[in-house]
Amino acid sequence: MDRSSEGDPVEIFLVERYWPEVDVDELRRALPRLESAVTAMRSEGREVEYLGSILMPIDQVVFTLVAATDEREIRQLNERAGLPVDRIAKAIALVGPAISGSPAGGGGSEPRR
Repeated sequence: MDRSSEGDPVEIFLVERYWPEVDVDELRRALPRLESAVTAMRSEGREVEYLGSILMPIDQVVFTLVAATDEREIRQLNERAGLPVDRIAKAIALVGPAISGSPAGGGGSEPRR
């Protein structure tokens, strides 16, 4: 997802949620609401895509990555899903094989023991 059909750049945003007493079960129950909001917004022609979430239970924080054309889309997405938002920031995500340059599926050296 690089650009919307209108040519506006699509960027990745990190949503930070301070969420007291959140656990993995509560997060799993909330994600369908987020995914439904994405589906609704996309049906309206909006460029949004849920990329994933990371739960940090000790810190009571959930980080969520979303691709969208701007921060307003992210705010509306979270409002529709009824999810808390403390901060939204543009982000650059380097994941998987792109980090090490090795092909998918490994091929690198064994981990040290």
